[in-house]
Amino acid sequence: MAEQIKDPGIGTRFDKNVRRIINADGTYNVDRKGTRKGIKDVFKYLVEISWTWFFVILFSSYIILNLFFTVVYMLFGFENISGIDPESGPVFFQAFFFSIQTFTTVGYGTLAPLGVATQTVAAVEAFVGFLSFSLATGLLYGRFSRPRSKLAFADSFVYSKFEDGYSFKFKMTNLQDVVLQDVEAKVICMFNKRNDKGELSRAFYQLPLTLPHIEIMALTWTVVHKIDEKSPFWEKTQQEIMDMHPEFLVLVHGFDEIYSERTRARKSYIATDIIWNKNFATIFNSREDGTVEMDVRDLNKVIDE
Repeated sequence: MAEQIKDPGIGTRFDKNVRRIINADGTYNVDRKGTRKGIKDVFKYLVEISWTWFFVILFSSYIILNLFFTVVYMLFGFENISGIDPESGPVFFQAFFFSIQTFTTVGYGTLAPLGVATQTVAAVEAFVGFLSFSLATGLLYGRFSRPRSKLAFADSFVYSKFEDGYSFKFKMTNLQDVVLQDVEAKVICMFNKRNDKGELSRAFYQLPLTLPHIEIMALTWTVVHKIDEKSPFWEKTQQEIMDMHPEFLVLVHGFDEIYSERTRARKSYIATDIIWNKNFATIFNSREDGTVEMDVRDLNKVIDE
């Protein structure tokens, strides 16, 4: 029988409305309420969001801060900024341009603050600009230096014939043009089970795999769980497996030679993700020059057994 393990940190009690514990993309299906938010949470958010949103937020903050200081300059009077000429264009735009020069510490020399009040505001803005660019530089470094797993999993997994019986197969590949080394996989299965009191609870099993470790992953890797006497699905029909409401958590980690550290990825599957009596198609072939060609767009492709 597959080794039943203790709660890995998910919890054995559950509500029947909970469809899955882990989302399909590997994130946890938990909406935290009442947590304390701090500057580290903002940093984490800015490091993890997409590049598009990152630059939108960065540029928007830059404009908003400069607009704020422009309004302050206008409140003190545009005549306190040497070089502003009402006949040369809108005064507000010229004050805004002065704010940008001060914020970025460029200082073209055509505009300069006059009076203690305006000079004080300019000094504060220069300091804020210095801190802002330092923070932006740190965020950029954090985004570039942060290892990002590019392991891609097939959207579904298959129930197919294997040797003298059947198996569950999970397929993955690396989207980066790099070979992962010393790659290991673990599959934890969670499903409904009645305890001694007849109450439904969540049971956890680490499924035995035919090949849990490979030295290199240059193409694709199909992780296979053979359904035999050691499997919790042994002699179970398709309907019985569906009634168990199983959730499969696939955990993979390997050594990334580019970042010289281990990269990790996870994927969750539920019973409705099973493709019955199919097998994954081979998505690579050899060229005439002897090289191997692989099309990752066919990762989800299945064929009849």
